[in-house]
Amino acid sequence: MSGRPLTFTVTTPSEKVTLDESGRARAQFTVTNVSAEPVKGRLLPKPRKPAKPEWFSVADESVRVFAPNATQQAVVQLNVPKGSRPGPYRFRLDAVSEAAPDEDFTEGPWVAFEVAPQAKKAFPWWIAAAAAAVIGLILGGLIGWLVGRGGGEEPEAVPAVTSMSASVANSTLTGAGFTVTTRSVPVSDPPKNGDVQSQDPAAGTAPPPGTPVTITVGRMSLVPSVTGRSEATARRMLGEADLGVTVRYAGAEGPRPDLIVLDQDPASGTLREPESAVKLTVGPELVVPDVRNKHQLLAEIALWNAGLPGPPEGPVGPEPRLKFEMFWVPGPDNLVISQIPAPGATLPYGSVVQVGVGL
Repeated sequence: MSGRPLTFTVTTPSEKVTLDESGRARAQFTVTNVSAEPVKGRLLPKPRKPAKPEWFSVADESVRVFAPNATQQAVVQLNVPKGSRPGPYRFRLDAVSEAAPDEDFTEGPWVAFEVAPQAKKAFPWWIAAAAAAVIGLILGGLIGWLVGRGGGEEPEAVPAVTSMSASVANSTLTGAGFTVTTRSVPVSDPPKNGDVQSQDPAAGTAPPPGTPVTITVGRMSLVPSVTGRSEATARRMLGEADLGVTVRYAGAEGPRPDLIVLDQDPASGTLREPESAVKLTVGPELVVPDVRNKHQLLAEIALWNAGLPGPPEGPVGPEPRLKFEMFWVPGPDNLVISQIPAPGATLPYGSVVQVGVGL
């Protein structure tokens, strides 16, 4: 199977039907084309052994054209011949795309029914003694035959669950009578996250009863939001998400307790391969200086060097510590009249201060 989405969904209002005295019943199903395209599909009843395929048929047409996002009702007719072995049985209805039957098929829910034992006729007790003698003769042979036969029905074949979501695969396998164990494996392709990458035993094999099926499920890490948090907190959160860290320090020589995450790459909510690195830009928070009544050039220098000691005469460092963004207001030419935010506010390294310059 490929990673393509399935075209159909199959549901039933009742997961059990009752046979009438002649061994007949009707099971209702709802089949929906969840795609945006018309699809030609085939409806296939699938019995679980020891039920026989010839007991089941689809009423009306088994091959139908489904309109986009349309639902159709389907009826599976049961006709169980008299003399069939009493006991519980199960079957389901599958919907298969005629265009891609090996890749696009949906397994419906299991529906149960029971074959009741036939009413016994009054036994002629006068032959009991003779029957006991015959039974004694054949009992040894019967036991030997049962031992050689294995004493039970044929093992169930393992369904194909590769490329299904883990929840659907689990439901499919348990519905077929298997126990499931799950293990995860890192993947780098987001569509594979949460989908079954492989299964053991393989689909179609018939392992001994009680054999568990192991499914290997793709796993990716979801990048958390760490912007605005301390470097230590960001490292802890990324580690818990099974992700690595690389750090660039902006406006600082190296690690300090007062530094915060200014930016992260990739952004929060992104799926990444486990143990891959998230790039953090870490820097200080700065107190916004008062640049009012300064010449616009001196105001820009003051913001560029915000937080540095002393009154430098020009830019220091390769990038502004606070960015200067100018807008014009009435007032003396080139003189700063106002600023946003106000002096004394705290901003992360690299933030923008809007400055109103007179014109």
